[in-house]
Amino acid sequence: MKGLVTESKNNLITVHIVRKEACGQCRACLSGMMETDMDIEAKNLCDAEIGDWVELELQDNAFMHAVLIMYGIPFIGLVIGIVLGYFVIAPFMPFLHEALVSFLVGLIFTGVCYLWIHSQNTRWESGKYRPMATRLTTEDDEMCGA
Repeated sequence: MKGLVTESKNNLITVHIVRKEACGQCRACLSGMMETDMDIEAKNLCDAEIGDWVELELQDNAFMHAVLIMYGIPFIGLVIGIVLGYFVIAPFMPFLHEALVSFLVGLIFTGVCYLWIHSQNTRWESGKYRPMATRLTTEDDEMCGA
């Protein structure tokens, strides 16, 4: 995908991306589920300056790793919370239904997982999950290969 550099600081740039209708089959932005306009912070590997058009890339498998972190870890927390809530905590609370206790403990574990992910955000933003501006381009270049 590509976008217009709107801000530059140190080795990072802010890139404004406008998703075009022709890009619908590209699926780089989850088949149009993202907003039509967005600003992304990226590593500046091509010495881009404000007003330049750049191509953005992610390192190999970075997207899948990010998806696993954002959805896999909380899902595992939910399952562990449900199991612990049902078999470990619910027997100590006979006045509450086991399903309710397991559901609430599952939600708590999921919330803890999201809080942990959020606390690690600075570590992951500085690593391989940040997009990279790899080359200068022009506005008229084709955005997605269909």
